[in-house]
Amino acid sequence: MTSSGNLVAAMYRELAVAQYQGNPLIEALPAIRTEAEAAAAMALFPDEPGDERSLSKEVRLHCIDRLLQLIQPLPIHLELESAMSSLIRSGYVGRNPAMPSTWRHVYSLAVNGGPDSGFRSSASTLSVVGLSGIGKSTALESILRLYPQAIRHRKYRGKELIQVQIPWLKVECPFDGSLSGLCHAFFRSLDRAIGEDRYARRYRSVKGIVQLVHQIEQIASTHFVGVLIIDELQHLRAAKTGGKDNMLNFFVNLINSIGIPVVFVGTNSMIGLFADVMRNARRATGLGLSDFKQPMADDPAWTLLVEAAWQYQWVHHVEPLTLEMRAVLYDLTQGVTDFLIKLLVLAQRHAIHTGEERLTVGLLRTIADARMQLLKPALGALRSGDAQRMAQFEDLLPANRQIAAMMGPQGQDEMVSTRLSVLHALRRPQASHVTASEEDVAPEPSVATGAGEPKLVATSEAGRIAACEDPLTALREAEWVSSDALEFSSVYSAS
Repeated sequence: MTSSGNLVAAMYRELAVAQYQGNPLIEALPAIRTEAEAAAAMALFPDEPGDERSLSKEVRLHCIDRLLQLIQPLPIHLELESAMSSLIRSGYVGRNPAMPSTWRHVYSLAVNGGPDSGFRSSASTLSVVGLSGIGKSTALESILRLYPQAIRHRKYRGKELIQVQIPWLKVECPFDGSLSGLCHAFFRSLDRAIGEDRYARRYRSVKGIVQLVHQIEQIASTHFVGVLIIDELQHLRAAKTGGKDNMLNFFVNLINSIGIPVVFVGTNSMIGLFADVMRNARRATGLGLSDFKQPMADDPAWTLLVEAAWQYQWVHHVEPLTLEMRAVLYDLTQGVTDFLIKLLVLAQRHAIHTGEERLTVGLLRTIADARMQLLKPALGALRSGDAQRMAQFEDLLPANRQIAAMMGPQGQDEMVSTRLSVLHALRRPQASHVTASEEDVAPEPSVATGAGEPKLVATSEAGRIAACEDPLTALREAEWVSSDALEFSSVYSAS
């Protein structure tokens, strides 16, 4: 495929699946991947430290953030990739732009506000749930990167097909759970996909929910949106009376009337949103439930993740990953991917700042107590295994801004102490030019000269320089004054 801006020019491929053949929307998608191909495409292994461990501490502190980019595919990633691959393609089966019935359906939505009587939706749904920080959104984003977000069609099998296809859109459910907020988020996401500021600005002033929903249905059908991902769906719990049902009905209409598959993503509390309405419960589990469960300490997937993350250390001395170390890492993170990465980043920063230059069991526990105390209530709930406490897991987590502050620089006292030691080092080499005996020698009294002017008798190097007519030149000649004020700093000499 060739790209122009945010759009990718459609290139069609022959397909082996009978129901996919002759459909330009499906033929323009990437080929169906094997599990090995999908794993290789989703994985993101940043450059390992290597020789960077010998760099100055200031440089290594920047390198540590590379660990945040790590994506180690796990079995749940492959399961989710397979489900998404099927979901997108099957949703397009009932919306083939090469068929006249599809355009009758699109016209009916625009004019009549509803689907054509002969339209049969082939769309389904998928629900992705799991603990906060367990890796749901990261897994989805790594899968979505396998697909272009906008494809421009011009001609298919010798016939003109002027169309911009949107294989996927990802929208975050607003914090207040409002349908209007979701609609405006949809328009912003669509603008990012096509690379233009078109829809968000046009509908910014529109207040009526009915009109906003109608526009979304029409635009989504016109652009042939392949799948709509609704992230953070647990925010619906904050919706006003009737708001939850309105939004769930909106999703059901997208699936049934428009033919667009929907992926619901949220924490475990999201499941309760569908429990009271069986129609919604059935729709929410169309292709099943991808459950990012909390792994056990001996889970092979957790072992794989820990071993991958342990390779990214920029301390001078990399300790072996012993059974004790594995047990401590699990105890301090409870198998939550985000907590593991944060712990390793914070521990390395501390080890490099203090000069300890290795990750030890004691250091990890110290960091967890001092720098990750905001997570202790949530970790305590997970560690207990108590169903009621774990049900409050999301409520126990600090706000995102507090998490960001936790990942910020070291404590002020520690930083000041480290920097003072650097500044003190500037003076030590200069002081070595003056010996103790020289400092203890008292200047002799001045004696009268023939001209009657008092004259100092220089009994030390300092006294001799002070007696010169041009003391500054004498200081330079004696190499007491440096042209580079920082040349003796250990920070600079190390580099």
